[in-house]
Parts: sequence; C-alpha cells; structure tokens
Amino acid sequence: MKLHDALYTRRSIRHFTDEQIEPETLTEIIHDAQRAPSWANSQPWHVVIATGKTLATIKQQHRQLAQAGRGGNAELDVMHRNDWSAFAQQNMQDWNQQVMQNLASDPAGRSTFLYAQQSLFDAAAIVYLLLPTNATGWSLYDLGAFGQTLMLSATDHDVQSIPAYELVRYPDLLHQELKVPQSEMFAMGIALGYAAETQLNKLVTDRVATSDVLTILD
Repeated sequence: MKLHDALYTRRSIRHFTDEQIEPETLTEIIHDAQRAPSWANSQPWHVVIATGKTLATIKQQHRQLAQAGRGGNAELDVMHRNDWSAFAQQNMQDWNQQVMQNLASDPAGRSTFLYAQQSLFDAAAIVYLLLPTNATGWSLYDLGAFGQTLMLSATDHDVQSIPAYELVRYPDLLHQELKVPQSEMFAMGIALGYAAETQLNKLVTDRVATSDVLTILD
C-alpha cells in the first residue's frame, strides 16, 4: 500500500470484530513505528500491548468503573473544551454534529456511541504508549509521531485503529493489570482490530480547508 493510500484510508474505528491479530503482526507494526523521528534519538517510548485474557479483564473493570460514574484521571492533563481556542471549539462542535448525523439511523443513537467507549470499542488489542513521568514536551512530540507511524503501519497490515482518551481514562487500573511502575505514565492508548460492519464505523470526520491552517511566506 502506498503512503498516500494509507493516509486517506485510515479512519477511527469504534467497533471491532472478535477476530484476533497475530502477535507477529503486532510486532511488525511496532517495529515500523520505531522508524518515527526522535529528539536526539532519545526514543523515549515504551509500548505495552494488551490482548486476550489481560484485555478482557481490563475491559470488564473499565466498564464497571464507567457505568458506576467514576470520573477519569488520565495522566496527561485534560483541558475542558471551553478552554480551547475558538477555532478548536468550532471543530469539536462540527465533529459532534457529524457523529449525531451518522447515528441518526440508529434508534439507540447516543447509547451506541457511549457503549462503544465503555467497551473499549471491543478492540482485539490495545496498544498503550508510555513515557517516563518526567518526560518533556519534546518527548510528547516524539510519541505523537510514533503513534501516527504505528497507525499508518497498521493500515498497511489491513488492521484498523483508533487513538482515544477513553483507553487511558483509568490509569490506576492499567498500572495494576499491566504491572507498569509509577515511574511511567500512560500517555495514550490506540485500539487495534478489524472493523465490524456497523453504522458507527461509517463516520468519516471532515478536516478543515488547508488554507485555514497553512501560511506560506516568501
């Protein structure tokens, strides 16, 4: 698959089938992601992938916490939407409208979307991207590049993906089940799997016009 095809084929999938991903495929995807650029070649990332029984336990406990109304406490700072720029808030509002329009034909609507989150999208595997707790902004930039490279590689392997806050919403649970020391933080999670045929997966988010985000000076 050409890079251009991977860029325009990949989209966030919110409901996966129960088909599992071969360990060799997961290893190849991470190996590809390691080609991401890194500040002074520091390569600050650490990756833990949950599958099988481990992931089933995390899903079950996550759902119980979410349904009990437990608030999230992700280890990266979360900013209220009202504190974002007007430009970003408009993009978020447009996204919300696209989600509701996409689910208009689904009688359950919002419940379907909420269940997908609480069930961690029924992912076959969740890739947890870790950084040292004292990581700098440069390491966060590196990890973003790593995550994008990972998802493009997954697309090349015919594996779908979604990065989501929900996946790292309860870090205490993750530290316990994945045996990750407190010296590392769960910066992001990326769910992987094979897309189910559902209305939820027909959502394709728009992007603003390039001219709205680009300035070229001669």
